[in-house]
Amino acid sequence: MNKSISDLIEEFIISSLDDDDFIELSRNDLAKFFACVPSQINYVLNTRFTPNRGFVIESQRGGSGYIKVTRMQNNNDNYLKNALEICSEPITATAGNQIVEHLMSRKIINEREAQLIKRAISPKALTSPINMANNLRSNILAEIIIELMKGG
Repeated sequence: MNKSISDLIEEFIISSLDDDDFIELSRNDLAKFFACVPSQINYVLNTRFTPNRGFVIESQRGGSGYIKVTRMQNNNDNYLKNALEICSEPITATAGNQIVEHLMSRKIINEREAQLIKRAISPKALTSPINMANNLRSNILAEIIIELMKGG
């Protein structure tokens, strides 16, 4: 199976992080390294290095501009607070599933709990107009996260 350029960029950034909590990169240097346009780097950062997936991106533009990719700390309380903040806005099914996957990868919930939550926030379970479904999904996830924060 051939990997896409986006997959390769993602793998490179993740392997560059290794055991570090953050890494600073040059968007232009990455684009040259992968022989792509800088907007391809932006696409990967915006879609694969999101808070839902446990990352924070800071960017400084200009001559000495950089991109700082920070892996959220393994401190589950901080992650849960960040996840709860994300749930203050409507959440798509895809973003909701990413949050659940990340909760599972941090061992905050187990695989069975993850499957149950995914079912509860699925488009099939939330059969209502899209805007309403995204609001309901964020409310459901927020309540689950609050319970997890209590240690429940």
